[in-house]
Amino acid sequence: MPVTTVLLFLAGCAVMVAAAANLANLSAWAERWGQIPVFLVFFLIMALGGRWFWAGVDAFLAALKGKDQ
Repeated sequence: MPVTTVLLFLAGCAVMVAAAANLANLSAWAERWGQIPVFLVFFLIMALGGRWFWAGVDAFLAALKGKDQ
């Protein structure tokens, strides 16, 4: 498995944990900067973190399947 895939998986985990830790701040941020920009940025960050996470999971599962054959 490539090192970059592992690093992106770890980065994805960190991004998703950081986003989950800041869920309580969304309403304050929405009051300060507006609901639409806060939603868009939060959605993009979660989408990017989720993409990195699932790319790592897919690579790990592919590596496991490759070892079984």
